Amino acid sequence: MRLAAIDIGSNSIKLAVADAAGGDSFAVLTREKDVIRLGHETLRKGRLSRSAIDRAITCIQRYKTIADTHRAEQIVTVATASVREAHNAAQFIKEVEQQTGLRVEILSGIEEARLIGLAASHGCSLKAATNINIDIGGGSTEISLFRSSTTFSLFSLKLGAVGLTERYLHSDPPKQKELANLKAEIHAAFERPRRELRDANWQQASGTSGTILSIGAALRKITSSDDERKNQAVQPTETDIPLSQLTALTARLASVDLSGRRALAGLTSQRAEIIVAGSHILEGAMRALGINVIRTCDWALREGVIIDSLREIEDESRPPVPDFADQKLRGVQAVGKRFGYEETHARQVAKLAEKIFDSLAPAENLSRHQRTLMLAGALLHDIGYHIAHESHQKHTLYLITNSELTGFSEAERAVIANIARYHRGSLPKKRHAEYEALNAADREIVCKLGGIVRLADALDRSHDNRILDLQCYGKAESLHVELFSEGNCENELLEVERKRELFEQAFKRTLSFSVRRPKAQHA
Repeated sequence: MRLAAIDIGSNSIKLAVADAAGGDSFAVLTREKDVIRLGHETLRKGRLSRSAIDRAITCIQRYKTIADTHRAEQIVTVATASVREAHNAAQFIKEVEQQTGLRVEILSGIEEARLIGLAASHGCSLKAATNINIDIGGGSTEISLFRSSTTFSLFSLKLGAVGLTERYLHSDPPKQKELANLKAEIHAAFERPRRELRDANWQQASGTSGTILSIGAALRKITSSDDERKNQAVQPTETDIPLSQLTALTARLASVDLSGRRALAGLTSQRAEIIVAGSHILEGAMRALGINVIRTCDWALREGVIIDSLREIEDESRPPVPDFADQKLRGVQAVGKRFGYEETHARQVAKLAEKIFDSLAPAENLSRHQRTLMLAGALLHDIGYHIAHESHQKHTLYLITNSELTGFSEAERAVIANIARYHRGSLPKKRHAEYEALNAADREIVCKLGGIVRLADALDRSHDNRILDLQCYGKAESLHVELFSEGNCENELLEVERKRELFEQAFKRTLSFSVRRPKAQHA
């Protein structure tokens, strides 16, 4: 199949169209990049300007035309720091969808780090080698530690070449005091990664993004002789950046004005404006993490999105199986443990929800991905107890919304939070701000998946796993659930009577229940 990925970044918007054979195997048919500067003043003011929105939409419309020309069957569109930090992000997403038909997924910083690290690990790493990757964007810097598809550490720092330039570098060339403040900010931001990665081991280090690729190209220009440059018909895609050479280049770039930086490093005007901040970020990262040499990598977020999307498509073709081994759900369970969740109850609710979901999936056209969202909500439905018992479902909503859930976009995290929120208490209402903020399709899926989790939670009312198994028998307008238990299920049956309404409304099916003892097991 053919798949396109659009990356809406703070400095540039990028497109990749790939022809995929399946799994991680694909060939890139075309790449596009336009410097739109969506983050210009946005990161400082917290709003996307009208002109920035218009420039972005014009670019995205062009990219959609290119993707359509290449017969892309799916176009995945993601946005990073500028949109993530903007108060009017919802307006931007709505306008993009209205004018292009594309739905923009806002990535959390951690999810951005995961996808970039995935791309660097697959595109620029030796097989089975542990790779640390640094990506310097316009509004944030992401660090990832990967081996093949295994994630070890992810960090997202609010350090970007555009954001730091606007905040600190007001003179041309920058004054010493401005540079000192810039360095202090960078040093402080890398304290946590430095501390947490102190004992980590890796075999190689890579660097992605336009900033790092530009630094690599600048070093090639400065260190190569005229004859070497003439003999290089094609510039190499990978360049080693030693810390010693980077330190010298950073000092030279900061000592000259904009035109001097352009001439010295062979940069465009837009890149020359932000390269001083960008080179300081890279130098700060390498010093903090003890990296002596980093190699440039031209695979980044677009390629990571393509790899991840291909895996999801492949997963959808597989039959339903228990998903607790799913890497995304391992991350969910880590969040549950952080907030002291009752693991036995959470897993029981997830298991029962899974059974109900699988019985409905063919008739209701429910997807494997939706199953994963539901299981995440089921596993985390009670973490609100970490704050207070009363109205704990609302605390659950808050904690999930503000937690790092690796493998899920911002929109998916909002869906998970709402699924968990409605496991008890009132049904979804327009006056519930977090529910109303979802688009219509996501509100519908929250009602369906939330209705299932609500039932599953009722079926473990006693918190003792007394429902050993269940089977569902569905008709067009009804669903009968047969429960298998050796104990008294009166409390569970009373609870499902109180909690059945959301499910029945969402699926337009009436529920009925019966209980029977499981058949004796014979040797």
